[in-house]
Amino acid sequence: MTRDPDDDALSWAGEDDPTLESASPTPGESSLAPGWTTVGGPGKVAEPLEATPEREAQAQDAAAGGSLALIVLGILGGVYLLYTIGWAITAGRTQNSAVDLVGNLMFTVGLWLAVLAPAGWFVLVFWQTKGRALRRVLFLLLGAVVLIPLPFVMGTGGA
Repeated sequence: MTRDPDDDALSWAGEDDPTLESASPTPGESSLAPGWTTVGGPGKVAEPLEATPEREAQAQDAAAGGSLALIVLGILGGVYLLYTIGWAITAGRTQNSAVDLVGNLMFTVGLWLAVLAPAGWFVLVFWQTKGRALRRVLFLLLGAVVLIPLPFVMGTGGA
């Protein structure tokens, strides 16, 4: 009887050699220390959870809501970045008319706090609204209204 050449690809030359037997215990034997037990058993596999239409619908709704939230947060992040740039331009071209040292210092500090306000608002809203997506979006929208760089928008900053 001749061997099929296709079976040659499925075997290794010399694999039938009895000196190459594995020294590891068979699945029925135990190499555990006394007092220890094996959890589970060989061949026992947990049944996979069956997908139900409700679970699939919930997963799809969560994915769609997550995508929408990501888009909204990206747009609002861009708005806050533009606000920061607008306040920085306003701060750079505004002339300080204070006469004394304290007034000059307070004007400069206030102007640069206005530059940092949009970024600070964005970070603080994310920090304070963990797990509350609707509240996060509402606070970011509120900040988008409150933090508009009016001197830059109206063209009065530094004119």
